[in-house]
Amino acid sequence: MKFCDIYFHVFVIFMCWKIQVNVGQNERPRGVSLSNGPLYAHAEYFTCLDGSLTIPRSKVNDDYCDCEDGTDEPGTAACPSGKFHCNNRGYRPMYIPSSRVNDGICDCCDASDEYDSSTRSLCQNTCKELGRADMLAKNQEAVTMNEGFEVRKGYIKTGLEKQAERKTSLEKLKEELEQIEQLKDEKEQIKETAESPEREAKDIHKAKWEEEKAVRQAVEDKDRAIDAFSELDQDNDGKVTFEEIQLHIELDPDTENEFTSEEALSLLNNQPEVFQQEFTDGVWSNIKDKFSSEPTIPDGPPDGPPDVTQPPPVVPPEPPADIIEEEDDAAFDEDEYDEEDLNDDDDYEDDFDEDDEEVRQYNKLSARADRKKDEKPDADMPEYDEATKNLIKIADDARAEFDEVSNKMKDIEKEISTLERQLKVDLGADQEFLPLQGECFEFTDREYTYQLCPFDKSSQRSKNGGAETSLGKWGEWSGPSDDKYREMKYTGGLKCWNGPDRSCVVKLKCGKENQLLSASEPEKCVYEFNMATPALCNKKIDISSGNLDGHDEL
Repeated sequence: MKFCDIYFHVFVIFMCWKIQVNVGQNERPRGVSLSNGPLYAHAEYFTCLDGSLTIPRSKVNDDYCDCEDGTDEPGTAACPSGKFHCNNRGYRPMYIPSSRVNDGICDCCDASDEYDSSTRSLCQNTCKELGRADMLAKNQEAVTMNEGFEVRKGYIKTGLEKQAERKTSLEKLKEELEQIEQLKDEKEQIKETAESPEREAKDIHKAKWEEEKAVRQAVEDKDRAIDAFSELDQDNDGKVTFEEIQLHIELDPDTENEFTSEEALSLLNNQPEVFQQEFTDGVWSNIKDKFSSEPTIPDGPPDGPPDVTQPPPVVPPEPPADIIEEEDDAAFDEDEYDEEDLNDDDDYEDDFDEDDEEVRQYNKLSARADRKKDEKPDADMPEYDEATKNLIKIADDARAEFDEVSNKMKDIEKEISTLERQLKVDLGADQEFLPLQGECFEFTDREYTYQLCPFDKSSQRSKNGGAETSLGKWGEWSGPSDDKYREMKYTGGLKCWNGPDRSCVVKLKCGKENQLLSASEPEKCVYEFNMATPALCNKKIDISSGNLDGHDEL
């Protein structure tokens, strides 16, 4: 009985020792994560994780690097490529380079990287405090996500309704455009029908006036010829000789040389003298453009060079800049706007969008000025008769109706163009970003104010004043393929000096309100904005359950 007791005790002691040895051999090495623990579980051997070498288990963490991938020394600084796993119980597990093990700096919040006796006292386990702070931050993020999620639902409702409204409006406008195009053709036909008799009546009136003017002109010309004959007939003998012609040197065909008798004879049609009838019928036409009623008789060459000294020209002072600006900004008045001014620049229209209201007004007034230029009567021309005035009124009314329909058609075409452009923009899977369209947000730092107008443009301007600098126009969504709505890209901004065109990337995150949070220039001419928006709050999180990872409700 006594022998059996002794044998039993010896057996128990042996088994305990065996279990302790096995546990010690299979224990997860320092610096190995729980998930990688089975890779180090063999009691006698360890195979490098890259499969390049198998070594005795005892060489793991022996402070000598055997494996090329450094996996045999996860808990020491022996291998340059090694990684040490921080368990960080109560906080977030993490890997650090094994070169940081026992370097006197606390990298792991559980201080497991500084296990050496000489540095261990430098580190304390702060994982619980960090875990509590992390939990509070996650709770706040969850609250923000849930608040933003409710706003996002409203965005989706608004976006879908607005998108449907745009599509409906586009269909109606296209139908209206077809109708108004037909109406425009009808009004144009009416206008042309009204303008034809108007033009004919005006032409008849003008032709009569031209005939009357010609008669008047002939009488006036004859009177001038008689007066000129009397002026040239210096001796009042009833005829003009070539010598008398020579007294009027303004009649010299060749003003650079002497007025010769041969030249004077040529003006008299090679006759030495002419009577009044011959002068009126044949000579007057040769000289009337140059004739002056006062004869210019040369006194001979001057004694010295002519005095060319003249007082300096009087230059009117420039008006002040503010007056110039006021004149430039003055309202456009058709009555004060000269026809020639309207036609000064043939390329004016090429510089503007033809749908612009100012350009349309310019074109309208320019066309009207052209008509007035063609129709403008002489100052002395008599008024149109009542029948012609009535035709003009009918044509004016027809033109006004045509212009009204034409302008309305252009307005509809502009609306269609705007709607088609808006419908082409990707505003999210559920149109959740549509409420941002047409809005602008700003962020100001010490030097600049940055502005973002989603789906339109990005820009900056100095706080000290000056022009706005374009950082790019809307380009595309540029986030990763599985989350593309997290990043926007704006391109084609103002070209940098000796550099590329400016561009801007906008990084979005969930927020309970739309807010531009920051702006920076991480590399030359490439800008980065950070913006919070409810449109990106796509998860509903059950905070009470403790699951703060959430899920996508939509």
